[in-house]
Amino acid sequence: VYTAVVRYDGSANYEAVSTTYTLTIFKGIPNFTWWPANPDITYGTALGAAQLNATSNVAGSITYTPPAGTVLNAGSHVVTAAFTPADPANYESRSLAQTIDVDKANAWVTWFRPADIVYGTPLSSTQLNATAPVAGTFIYSPAAGTVLPAGVDQILRVTFTPDDSANYNGSSAGVPLTVVTATPVVSWNAPADIVYGTLLGAAQLNATANVAGTFSYSP
Repeated sequence: VYTAVVRYDGSANYEAVSTTYTLTIFKGIPNFTWWPANPDITYGTALGAAQLNATSNVAGSITYTPPAGTVLNAGSHVVTAAFTPADPANYESRSLAQTIDVDKANAWVTWFRPADIVYGTPLSSTQLNATAPVAGTFIYSPAAGTVLPAGVDQILRVTFTPDDSANYNGSSAGVPLTVVTATPVVSWNAPADIVYGTLLGAAQLNATANVAGTFSYSP
């Protein structure tokens, strides 16, 4: 409250007068900003200084919700910043909100080329052994138990579906596998002695093999 006094010096015709008036001083409004706009982040990235970067032109403290260190699920999230001035008697508190989009993370499959196998060996976990950084389901093609024909660089494929499909993208991969030809096992017991003049026949030429095929004897 201020008082103003008006005096008319040297005048005999006027008296001095005074009056009062009230001046209200409102609290200052801090320049509280959140800039630049937050870029998208990938699931698994904890909130930190790159996202929680609001500033003010007056001293004070900033409280973020959710706080630094929080890992948000994939999707859009509203993050708020509340500013409390160090001089609350003269400055107002302020708040801001930002939208942060969290993208799904890629669950990449790791799969190294298996060692060559021999024809007749069924595919198993020795060859179908892809891994991923998170839990999930692997679907192989060809499937376990398949016996591939002999051949060089035959492609095995896998599709991975993460259990947490809300936060992770699935992936796929392929590796080459060489199947080498197998060596048949031939069995032939020594035949009994024969007398000169006896023609060679099934009693002597009676070899067997573990696979189907044709035998050619000499003589």
